[in-house]
Amino acid sequence: MPIGNGDLAANVWVEPNGDLLFYLSKSDAWSSGQELLKLGRVRVRLDRPLVREGGRFKQTLDLKTGTIRIESMVDGRLTEIRFWIDANHPVVNVEI
Repeated sequence: MPIGNGDLAANVWVEPNGDLLFYLSKSDAWSSGQELLKLGRVRVRLDRPLVREGGRFKQTLDLKTGTIRIESMVDGRLTEIRFWIDANHPVVNVEI
């Protein structure tokens, strides 16, 4: 799921093993072939996986607040993640 604010952007997803991953890019990171490059990949691994068979998972883009919200229910435990990019500073925020 793509998200951006200012000159920083990210592609965010959760893998089947439960890890949260995202690619980072900046609006001025162009290759010589005029391709917008990804500058890095970040993996967030939790002690308890976000997804498991039989669990509940929901990932939404909240346009009003400019955030990605991820909700996961595994073994009766709710995990919520809020992901956003600061408009005034080149900072990615991940609240778990």
